[in-house]
Amino acid sequence: MSYELLSKEPIRKIRLGECDVVILGTAHVSQASVDSVEALIQQEMPDTVCVELCPSRVRSLKDLEYWKKLDIFTVFKERKMYLLLSSLILSSFQKKLGYGKVKPGDEMRKAIELAEKNNLKMIPVDREIQTTLKRAWGNVGFFSKSYLISALISSLLVKEEITEEKIEEMKSEDALKDIFSQLPGRFDQVKKVIIDERDEYLAEKIRQSAMDGSKKLLAVVGAGHLEGIMKYINEERNILELDVIPTSTWKDTLTLLIVPLFLVGIAVYTFYTSGQEAGIDLVVNWIVVKSFLAALGAMIAFAHPFSILLAAISAPFGNFNPIIKPGWLAALCESYLRKPLVEDFEKIAEDSERFTGYWKNRVIRIFLVLLLPQIGSSIGTFIVTMKAMEGIKIF
Repeated sequence: MSYELLSKEPIRKIRLGECDVVILGTAHVSQASVDSVEALIQQEMPDTVCVELCPSRVRSLKDLEYWKKLDIFTVFKERKMYLLLSSLILSSFQKKLGYGKVKPGDEMRKAIELAEKNNLKMIPVDREIQTTLKRAWGNVGFFSKSYLISALISSLLVKEEITEEKIEEMKSEDALKDIFSQLPGRFDQVKKVIIDERDEYLAEKIRQSAMDGSKKLLAVVGAGHLEGIMKYINEERNILELDVIPTSTWKDTLTLLIVPLFLVGIAVYTFYTSGQEAGIDLVVNWIVVKSFLAALGAMIAFAHPFSILLAAISAPFGNFNPIIKPGWLAALCESYLRKPLVEDFEKIAEDSERFTGYWKNRVIRIFLVLLLPQIGSSIGTFIVTMKAMEGIKIF
C-alpha cells in the first residue's frame, strides 16, 4: 500500500507524553478507509489501536449470533423501544449507503481484526450508544421527539444511489456539522450530545490511552470528529458528567399533568354546565372514538387480534396514565406473540425499501404497531376535545 493512497484520507498526528498518536478519519462505508486502516497498521506499527466504538457495539460487531440472542420482548417490556428503533433505523440507513461490498463499520472491523491478529491493545473509545441516545432524547421536548422520530423513519425511504464521489465527500471534516446545521435551532442540544460531547469524550479517551504506557497509538474515527478531537485532545478533561443520564425534573412532571388536568377540567365543566346526560355523552364519545381509532391503527399495522384488543381497551386511559399507552401495550403484546426471526433483523434495510416490506418484516411491523395506535388515539383525543369545546360557553 503506497503512502500516496493514504494521503487521500484525512490524518492527524500529535505527540502526547511519550506516545506518538496517529488519528485516521474515515467514512464508514468506504473501501479506501478500510484499506487505509490496514496500511497504517503495517506502516506505523502501533502498539495500541483505538476505535470509535463503545464496548457494547464492539461485542455486537464481533458476535455473529447477536440477533439470535436479542429478546425483543424484554426490550419492549423495559421501555427501550425508541432507543432500539433509533439504533435499527440508523443502522438500516447506513446499510443503504454501503457501496459495493463494503458494509458500514468495515474499517472498524478491520482495525479490531488486525489488532487481535498482531496482539495489539485494542481500546473502544466511544461513549456507550445507549447513554448518547438517552442524553439526546432527554434534552428535547415532546414535539421535538416526534419530529426526530419522523425524520428517522423517513430516512428509511431514501432511495438515492451513493456514488464513490459522495463517499469521499463524507470524509470532509465538516460533513457532520453540515448535516446538523440544517436542523432547526431547537435541536442544538441534540447536536451537542451527538457531535460535540462525543468529540470531547473521544479526545479524552484517546489521550488516556496514549498516556497509559503506549509508545505509538492509531485511532480510527469518523472524519467528522477529527476537528473536535484535535480541539480537545491536548488538555485533560473530566468526562464523567458526559456519562450521566438526565433524570426527570418537576417541569417534566408538570408537563405530563397539563393534558390530563385539562381534559378532566373539560369533563367536569360539561357535567356542571350542561347536565349529567351531556357529561355521560362526552365520556362515551371519548371511549368509543379513542378505542376505535387506536384499534384501527393496530389493524392497519396488521397486528395480532390480541394486540388490537389491547390497543382498544387501553386507549381511553392513555392520557391519564403514562404506563397504559395503546401503542406501547399493543407492541409489547405483538413482540411476545410474534417474535421476530434473525432474518427479520438482517433484512431491515432491504425490506424497508419496499412498501409491503413494512408489514412483511416482523421488526418493522412491531414498530408500526407501536406508532399507529398512538397516532389513532391522539387523533381521537383531538376530535373529542374539539367537539366538547364547541359546547363550552365562556360568557
